Amino acid sequence: MKNKIFIYIMMIVVLVSCESFDEINTNPNQATDASIQVIFPAVTASFVYGLNGESAQFTSILMQYLTGVLGDQQQVNNYAFIADMSDATWNRFYANCLLNIKNIKAKSQELGATHYLGAAKIMEAAVLGYSVDLWNDIPYTEALQLDEISQPSFDSAEEIYARVQQLLDEGIADLNSESTTSPSTNDLIYRANNETLWRQNSLPKWIMLANALKARYHNHLSKVDPAGSAAATLAAIDAGTFTSNADEPIVLFGSEFAGPWFPYFQTTFGENNVGISQRFIDLLRDRLDEGMDDPRLPFFVSETTAGLYVGTPNGSSSRPQGSVVPGPYLNTREAPTPVLNFSELKFIEAEAALRAGQQDRAADAFNVAVAASLQRITGSSNEAYVERYGSETGASITLERIMEEKHIDLFLQAEAWTDWRRSTPIGAANTVSGIPMLEPSPSNSTQGAFPRRFIYPNREVVNNSANVPSVTNQDRVFWDR
Repeated sequence: MKNKIFIYIMMIVVLVSCESFDEINTNPNQATDASIQVIFPAVTASFVYGLNGESAQFTSILMQYLTGVLGDQQQVNNYAFIADMSDATWNRFYANCLLNIKNIKAKSQELGATHYLGAAKIMEAAVLGYSVDLWNDIPYTEALQLDEISQPSFDSAEEIYARVQQLLDEGIADLNSESTTSPSTNDLIYRANNETLWRQNSLPKWIMLANALKARYHNHLSKVDPAGSAAATLAAIDAGTFTSNADEPIVLFGSEFAGPWFPYFQTTFGENNVGISQRFIDLLRDRLDEGMDDPRLPFFVSETTAGLYVGTPNGSSSRPQGSVVPGPYLNTREAPTPVLNFSELKFIEAEAALRAGQQDRAADAFNVAVAASLQRITGSSNEAYVERYGSETGASITLERIMEEKHIDLFLQAEAWTDWRRSTPIGAANTVSGIPMLEPSPSNSTQGAFPRRFIYPNREVVNNSANVPSVTNQDRVFWDR
């Protein structure tokens, strides 16, 4: 994104990214009085950074894509969570996203700009769903009434999830309405050169995204209501959503401001505090046959100068000499930053169809997902891999096959941790792994029990102590039974 407005957007993001709830109340977000044309891309940038920033870095350690060896990252690796590990994501969602989305909604309603309104509601739904998946109950109903309520109450996670679906339905309806103005070049997700092209090409994709998110969040209820969630998931997909990688929402950051993973890997955190997990490298190495790796391995992980893949063992307090760094798929300034990929959607369809007893549909969706993952990440197909891992039938498809391939596809995405928690048996102890099968960190502080949620950020505990629930990382979010 090589334009002045994007630089201004990111200045707004930086200015407010570290504000707490209390600070927002006394020092309002500087984007409040800007036009919706300026606020909208600022929200989008913060939204994408929230999904792929600090929270994804920590969940990637929990999922053993990465190994934390120093600092906060080591604490997370050892399941000894600290209260400030989620400050940045919490503040970004509330200060940069939800507060600004509230402003977009108000301004859009005044102007009759229903297309801005609909897209803003879709982003709001995603922020809320993502937040519940990390923290369970969160402030919402009272959260943005900053002039009247400085210590907002917490809404129940179940109610928030219902609101997610409501917002997505409302967003679709708004997008299908007449609008006085529409996004265009200021849409960082589905950019268009003018409003006419946006309405022709981008608007339908926003509706596809809304239906994809409806499917994702219905599918998250697989433990709560297996049959009902499967039916609702498939209904959302059948309502019309992505048909190929070309439809999925991916933000392309550029030379002025890199995507969220690149600066992380280029600074102290990535250079010293984390390493690529040896477990993940072992999963991909020789995956097809001896000497024939998963074709995505060199895109996820860079080779050493000796042409080797050397990961960091889980629980290590230092990276091995010559240890590799992430590959070019995410470790470049211009790396695509995902919101919800087509391959993820097809894996969701496969899981829901299998749960609904539709094995043939499950197998077909799974096979499409595997091929789409290879194409998106490597730029080409791979016949040997598709033949080995992407040619299931209704008789052979299993939940284990779906979740393992999806785990690889979701490399460094927080959604992988949600899937892993959902795939643990209902009622099982926290020492029991989901899919893929993980071993607890050797230096864990929980007697071998895996974390099941984030704890609330320290600033929220301090500023809103009367309302913050008392939890540990061993407690569960409402859909994790």
